[in-house]
Amino acid sequence: MKFCFLTDNFFELYKDCEEIEKKNNRPYATVCLLKYKDLYFAIPIRHHIKHQYAIFTDKEKTKGLDLSKTLIIKDLKYIIQNKTAFISQSEYSQLITKEAFIVSKLNSYIKKYIKALEHQDIKKNYLLCSMSCLKYFHDELNIKTSY
Repeated sequence: MKFCFLTDNFFELYKDCEEIEKKNNRPYATVCLLKYKDLYFAIPIRHHIKHQYAIFTDKEKTKGLDLSKTLIIKDLKYIIQNKTAFISQSEYSQLITKEAFIVSKLNSYIKKYIKALEHQDIKKNYLLCSMSCLKYFHDELNIKTSY
């Protein structure tokens, strides 16, 4: 697990994907990059999170890793290798030793997302699926898109 930035080329590749945050003055930000099931996942560190699909790093439950905005990085060329991503010491301390926990939460989120896809007539499932960046990575996750 490491903290890094994504390249402009990555965002150009996914420019039509509404749920992927793109802010010129603030990169998709620092992401927690980890490998799971032979895929690289980039989970953004965000503030002002207003849902439960996150790994929170503060008591108020507004800051942390936002699982709903998780991206799959198909090629490491989309990671900026020569730029160090700095995050607050408190967030760093909360996250750096919890890779297994983060992977477990990511796995649970992916399973919940896949299950929700089958029942989007239920409002909470629809919201989960419509707001998730996983919808752009069904092929990589071997999700059949007949839902």
